[in-house]
Parts: sequence; C-alpha cells; structure tokens
Amino acid sequence: MSEYYFIRGHEPTEEQPWIIPEPFVEKVFGHYERRGTPFLQNQRKVNHRIYLDWSGVLHLGRPWSQFPEVPTWRQFLIKYEGYSRDDVKYRLDKIGWVQKDELNDRVSEEYFYDQLAHNYMPAAQFAHLVDSLKVGTSDEKAGEILGHLRRYEGSFTGSDVLYMQLTEPITLSWLQWAFNKAGEPANFYQL
Repeated sequence: MSEYYFIRGHEPTEEQPWIIPEPFVEKVFGHYERRGTPFLQNQRKVNHRIYLDWSGVLHLGRPWSQFPEVPTWRQFLIKYEGYSRDDVKYRLDKIGWVQKDELNDRVSEEYFYDQLAHNYMPAAQFAHLVDSLKVGTSDEKAGEILGHLRRYEGSFTGSDVLYMQLTEPITLSWLQWAFNKAGEPANFYQL
C-alpha cells in the first residue's frame, strides 16, 4: 500500500504543482461544513467520469457488473493489449511472447484475471491515470495534509490487484481540483 497526499499551501509552483491554494481550501471547508458533502463542480466538458463505489474505491468509468469471458490469445492481443489485426497477423514475431500456433488457444484464466485486475478494470485504470498525472505527492512531510488516497497493489499470481481508495469524502474536492490543475477535468459520481 502507498498513499497520495493533498497538501495545503499558498500557491502551486513548478516544483510543487500539487499544492492546493488557500482560497480554494477555505471554500471547500466552508461548503463541507454547511452541506456535509464534498465541494464538486459539475463540469460540462470533461475528459473523465470517475465513480466512487460503496467501499470507497474509485473507478475510471462505471465499474463492471461482471467479468468478461476468458479470450483467446488473438482476442486478448487485439482487445486488451491494443495490437491491430495486422500486427497479430503479420508482425507476431515483434510481439514475441505468443506463438502463431497459440493464437486460437484460450489465455490462462489466472493470467487473464490478473491482467484485468491490474491493468484493465475501471479501478486499475483510475490508479494508472492518477499515477500518470502525478496529482498528489507521496511525501507526507511536504506540508499540511488535507487528505489522501490509499493505493493498493498486489502483484503476485492469483492475487494481482490495483486500485485506489478514498479515505475521507472531502478528498474528492482535492482530487477534482488536482485533475483540473493537470488539464484533465473530471466529474465525480457516487454509486
């Protein structure tokens, strides 16, 4: 487990872009005290729709209601790994880890579900997005902590997982601010 912290400060800088400015902090706390809910703006043009489930796990898009069937290697390479049909047909040697005579075989169930949990499910995709945007800091000593997300990652066969969990509802306000600051506006929804 690791954590992303949201830090209070005067103004963000190039060295510390995750610092949340004091005027916004006061606005959010005032809203939270009056209404008991995080301050969230319903934005018209967003790049992401993020859902919070009953356990506090955040998802990029709606969580799946059921798992997909285990695909063949051909289907897996195209649908999940992003290879084109031509890549699979003509450039399989560059992919390297699947042989031509294996393309119509089913992917190992354990491998497939591990890949889903760590890379492709909406909760894992949210964690990958936060990692890529660097919307917070992992340094809890960087300043006064406003809130944080817990990042869970298990990376061993049969128990692979990646997701982020909200620790306090008000942290959604900091998260939306950070997404906007990163140029990736998002709306948040509770399931």
